[in-house]
Amino acid sequence: TDMAAQQIVFSFFCCLTPLVDALSQTAQSFVPTIFEKEKSLRRTKALKQAYNSFFKAGSIFGSFILGLITFIPFLSRFFTTDPFVIAKVQGAIPGLMTFFAVGGLMCVGEGMLLGQKDLRFLGRMYGAYFFIVPYIMLRLKKRALLGIQDVGIGTMWGIFSIYQCIRVAIWHVRLKLLQKRTERETLSF
Repeated sequence: TDMAAQQIVFSFFCCLTPLVDALSQTAQSFVPTIFEKEKSLRRTKALKQAYNSFFKAGSIFGSFILGLITFIPFLSRFFTTDPFVIAKVQGAIPGLMTFFAVGGLMCVGEGMLLGQKDLRFLGRMYGAYFFIVPYIMLRLKKRALLGIQDVGIGTMWGIFSIYQCIRVAIWHVRLKLLQKRTERETLSF
């Protein structure tokens, strides 16, 4: 039942992800045209305004997807008639909601960092995630195998939502630091 529920949840995940992923691509398109200009007060203000606009868009997209996720319990009936599978799908909804509530902000942050060519930072962070996330998941699996913790689809999506929230926090702290650096550089001219 867990695998069947995961298949249903993952199908919804794959349908909803492109809605916020477009924000990253949009930021990657617009931010370089601002960032590559000569350092000036106008450039600094434009970067700040772009961040604020993208932040609002990310919040709006996240809210919109939250609304769509509320339909998953109803729509799950079109994928299965098994009440146990539907119950497992419903157990994943809180994690899925958290994941997508901040999904737009994650894509905005990542897109703006890519647009500012902060590739070293992103590479290091994703390199760290490559080891940290599997480590956490394997520890969770070990706890489940030892019978210490009941692990299901809801637990897994809860872990993914924590990962997503951490990425959002790190991306936006980094963007704030880059904005402060840009403001200092502008003042030194």
